[in-house]
Amino acid sequence: MEKNYPQKVGIQQVLKTAFTYWNRTLFYQLSFSLLYFSLFFLAYGYLFQYFGLWQEMSQYSELIQTDFPAFNKKAEEVMKLPQAQNFFLAIFFLLAFLNPLNVGFYKIYRKIDLNEKVELNDLFAGYIGLSFFKFFSFYLFWMIIFSYANSLFLLGVVWFFITLFSVPLMFFMNVNTIEGIKLTFKGLKTNFSTIFISMVVAFLFSLSGLILFGFGFLLTFPFWHAMIYTLYQQYFKENG
Repeated sequence: MEKNYPQKVGIQQVLKTAFTYWNRTLFYQLSFSLLYFSLFFLAYGYLFQYFGLWQEMSQYSELIQTDFPAFNKKAEEVMKLPQAQNFFLAIFFLLAFLNPLNVGFYKIYRKIDLNEKVELNDLFAGYIGLSFFKFFSFYLFWMIIFSYANSLFLLGVVWFFITLFSVPLMFFMNVNTIEGIKLTFKGLKTNFSTIFISMVVAFLFSLSGLILFGFGFLLTFPFWHAMIYTLYQQYFKENG
């Protein structure tokens, strides 16, 4: 495989291309969001009850109306219980299980580039065969590191950027996690300012549906996939 870094591209062109990918896949954006958040909240509620946290919290439900600060204090105490730690660990595994859905967008965008027919099943590209275990392991590893890094000043943001292209690199070039991080770091050095500004725009636009339209968040939330793919296309070249 070949990995090199083309000439710098303008931020305007990056944004235009990313919005084009997003606009052409609105149905799949909505399908992704509905599936992702439905499964997450159903599993979250089940795990909250399974680990006994619902029963613990319900003892203090009356405080919500009478003394909310006291309720918050009790909630903090509940979250320090051993079963709460098991609950948070289970959430890590839940997110690692759900996040291979992200991989499907890269397959969809590539099929658009190749003028191939896009199907709903393409969203599940990250669950096919051994790919699931590869991406499940990556996302579990990513979230564990992020949880520690995010507790320190700005290290969570650093971790986000040095793994920015890991998933498309793993999917298209079949590299491992460490090589994906190394290649991402090299890609960042080519034109970090454009990549940084592009991701800030992607982050803001992804949240804009929640701030401006409420339910529109289901459409805007996945936009950052389109931005990552656009940047990946600009700064990495595959051979064959």
